[in-house]
Amino acid sequence: MKKFLWLFVALILATLLNAQPKEYEGRAVWAHPGDFGKSEKDVEEFFKILKKSNIELLVPLVKDTAGNIFWHSKKFPQAIHPNYKDFDLLQAITKYGRLYKIRVHAWLCDFPEGKESAVLKLHPEWAMVNPQGGLTSEEKVTPDVVYGSVWMCPARRPGYTDQWLLPMIEEIVMDYDVDGIHHDYVRYPGDVAPDTYCFCDYCLEHFFKYNHFYYFNRPQDRIPLKKERVREEANWDSDFTVNPPNWPQMSREEKAEFLLSGKSINRSDLDYFFYEARCDAITDFVREAWERAFKIKPGIEFSAAVFINPMLSGRFIGQRWTDFAPWVDIIMPMNYRSHFQGSFDDYLDYLGETVQAQAEWCKGKSHLYAGIDAHYIFKEEREPWEKALTILKKGQGADSQKEELKQLMEKNIAYLRNFSAQRAKNLDDAFSSFLKGKIQKDSFVTEINKVLSDPPSGFFPEEKLIRTIDSVRKAQSEGIVIFAASLISGKKLWPAVEKAYSSPAKAPDKNLPLKDKLSIQAVRKIQQ
Repeated sequence: MKKFLWLFVALILATLLNAQPKEYEGRAVWAHPGDFGKSEKDVEEFFKILKKSNIELLVPLVKDTAGNIFWHSKKFPQAIHPNYKDFDLLQAITKYGRLYKIRVHAWLCDFPEGKESAVLKLHPEWAMVNPQGGLTSEEKVTPDVVYGSVWMCPARRPGYTDQWLLPMIEEIVMDYDVDGIHHDYVRYPGDVAPDTYCFCDYCLEHFFKYNHFYYFNRPQDRIPLKKERVREEANWDSDFTVNPPNWPQMSREEKAEFLLSGKSINRSDLDYFFYEARCDAITDFVREAWERAFKIKPGIEFSAAVFINPMLSGRFIGQRWTDFAPWVDIIMPMNYRSHFQGSFDDYLDYLGETVQAQAEWCKGKSHLYAGIDAHYIFKEEREPWEKALTILKKGQGADSQKEELKQLMEKNIAYLRNFSAQRAKNLDDAFSSFLKGKIQKDSFVTEINKVLSDPPSGFFPEEKLIRTIDSVRKAQSEGIVIFAASLISGKKLWPAVEKAYSSPAKAPDKNLPLKDKLSIQAVRKIQQ
């Protein structure tokens, strides 16, 4: 009888849900600790801005890429940012999230840490290493820029994933009234030679065990490929081993080269299994994070900032997010203009098509909030100023550079005059003084940076942000997430956000239709 009653209730719910408006739109923003200030009064003032702009989901940073955390952790007090020892930022955020009815997803930068982070001092063996045994912090991104961050190995167990990161997520879900957890940097490093990590001792041995490329109870056995079929690779399903006989004697560099260039049958294809194992390590982490959090709070949501194309990011950074999407309620691809080439109009065209592809990748697995930025879209407005700063930084003094600087600054001052005649005059006077040697280069650089850090209204056109949001809407994304609140504030774009979201979106509770959430839960159960 109870079973039939449950079915009847489910039928009624489905009927009511189908009658609800389909036109719902998620509206989210990423935010950094600096956006909130250091008091409850400051936090509430920020929430007033969000509410006025019809933001319904806030993604506040609670673990940064240096390993600092912004909640009063009982398990990891040594990781708390020194500036927040006396103010529990996450506690204040969740308090005002409830008061202003804005959902909160606590944002963690999952796998990067700082060179001085607490965990690296305690467990340096948990860090990723390259074939030479070096850390990511020693890599160069460009000839002039050293990377700096230390990435921790996602695969190693016991290690960073199960001893540090997952317990952090459990603590947040247990102790704070968050609506969800947000994954960022949920991948391997991409800026510093994607093929060079990770080759720690664990990963080198785990590779063979995970793929079962030889018999561990009889490691001395060497089983050649049985070639019964005409095409050699067609014998892939037969019994054979892959490990080299001198594996224990090989150096780390030689072992890494074997995994990237070695053969399983007749092609140099071992790298395929290397990339697959990395993707699986990330997927396993995302799934386990959901499982642990779900046991504590069954209604918990998850979201994730991901790269735009899961096929490319799977190959290069182990982030094939189509694999872990069932354990993420909202996928947030970072469709920033910096990841596209061409003009602003080109970007809008590419953006629309990309979002449509992302919707297909998410279908039946997760909801899609397309991520856009409030910085790179202003490339045309920023570039002349940044080029001028680059010339000043190099300071080589060549006549050609002086002439280029002069042309750039004349153009910049003319542009600034459109929005503030007084500030344009002040900058023009400063430039004249610099050319005459009356003020130093550093003083003039400061004057330029003042314009960029505190621009007059209109300097960064609202229309660009609104057009970007409209392009995402036309592509039928279920929601939009903007990077980031600090950029919106710095470029004085909150009025543009208000215009774009001038009318509240029609939305069921929590902005996620129950029938869709149930279907995602079903996929999770099937894949477990």
